[in-house]
Amino acid sequence: MMGLTSPADPLTSRAALLKAASDLMIERGVIDISLSEIGRRARLNTALVKYYFGGKSGLMLALVRDVLGQALVQMQGLVTMDLDPVTKLKLHIKGVINVYFRYPYVNRLIHAMLLDPVLGEEVAKTISRPLAETQRRLVEDGVRAGLLKPIDPMLFYFIILGACDHLFFSQHALRHAFGVHEIDDQLRRDYTDTLLDMVLNGILLPQGKTG
Repeated sequence: MMGLTSPADPLTSRAALLKAASDLMIERGVIDISLSEIGRRARLNTALVKYYFGGKSGLMLALVRDVLGQALVQMQGLVTMDLDPVTKLKLHIKGVINVYFRYPYVNRLIHAMLLDPVLGEEVAKTISRPLAETQRRLVEDGVRAGLLKPIDPMLFYFIILGACDHLFFSQHALRHAFGVHEIDDQLRRDYTDTLLDMVLNGILLPQGKTG
């Protein structure tokens, strides 16, 4: 791609490609973007995608790790925090929604990569399984404390991720059915509060319920 620049710092080039891919998917509401589009947005030669990531699939895997890496560390840290189990679960759900608010494409991108045998195993190992394990421990801590009803951690995983993701996945429905053209911070907060109320009031035992 002639006329495009390449920053002197390789880390800057790598970060620019990741940011370009992320920005394009956020703006368009799709995960189907081309290498040429990424290169134009980053003002870099698309050959650098192969150099840094091995190809487009490697770039997308690196993007998911980049987006979710710190969030996963923070979520895993909740398990050992000196907080009651219900508060930990609330913070966890809020954290998941915040990630999807900032990066609304991330769950769709993960699902697409899970269809690939090689990428799917890597995503499961580094993202899906650690997240599921964190949720399992949070739920089981709440059950042991007598605050939560017993619930299958696998079912809880799909209920929470599905609920957290659906608002951001359904932006076209928001626009056409409800006349909402943007998911702003107020809508994010309202959705978070409503989801927490519905989910927690469904699994909290009477002594665990709060106002």
